[in-house]
Amino acid sequence: MLDRFNHVDHELAKMVAMGLGMKAPEAPATENHGRKSEFLSQQNTTMTPKGRKVAILAMDGVEADQLIAMKQALQEAGIISEVISKYGGEIKGAKGQAIPVDKTFLTSASVMFDAVYVPGGTQSINALKAEGDAIHFVDEAYKHCKAIAATDEGIEFLKLSAINSANLAGNGHRVQQDQGVITGQGTAEVEQVSQAFIEVIGQHRAWMRTDKAIVPA
Repeated sequence: MLDRFNHVDHELAKMVAMGLGMKAPEAPATENHGRKSEFLSQQNTTMTPKGRKVAILAMDGVEADQLIAMKQALQEAGIISEVISKYGGEIKGAKGQAIPVDKTFLTSASVMFDAVYVPGGTQSINALKAEGDAIHFVDEAYKHCKAIAATDEGIEFLKLSAINSANLAGNGHRVQQDQGVITGQGTAEVEQVSQAFIEVIGQHRAWMRTDKAIVPA
C-alpha cells in the first residue's frame, strides 16, 4: 500500500509511513501523471451546507430566541440541527419556553455532527460549564476543524474550551469570524452569525487551524 501511495505522491507516502511507524520508501523513478480529475475531487462534494448536521448545546435557561432563530436559519439552508443537553425530554428557555431535546451528552458525540452552536443564556451556560462532556464536545469539534458558533454567554463557554488562537467577539467587535469560529454579541446579531456559520459549514472543514494538534481531545 505504501508503494502505491508512493507512486501517487512521495511526500504523502512518507507521512503515511511515519504514522505507521514504518520506514519511508525511496522516491520512485516515476510518479503519477500529474493530472487532476474534477470527478475525483472532494471539492465537488463538500462545498455545500445541505445535509450537514449541527449540534446545539443548551440547558435550562437558554436564550430560546437565539436557539430558534439559528435552527430556522439552518433549516432554510438545508441543514439538520439537534439540541443536545444533559437530560432528555425538554429544557426550559429563559422565558419559560419548552424546547425539545433530541439527544443527551451520553447518547451523542461531536463526531456525529459537522458543526456546533452554543446559544446564550446565563443559567444554561453556567450549567454547561459544569459539564465536562460539554467542554469535551466543543474541544473535539475544534480539533477536527469543524465550524463552531456561539452567541452572548455562549462565547464565555468557548473560552473554557481549547479554542485559544481564534479571535472571539468582544472588545467592540459585535461579530467575529476567525478560523471557522463565528461569535456574536446580542440576539440581533444571530442572523449575521448564522449566515457566516452556514458559509463555513458549507466548506466542510476549517483546515487553517494551526493549534489543533495540541487540543486534548
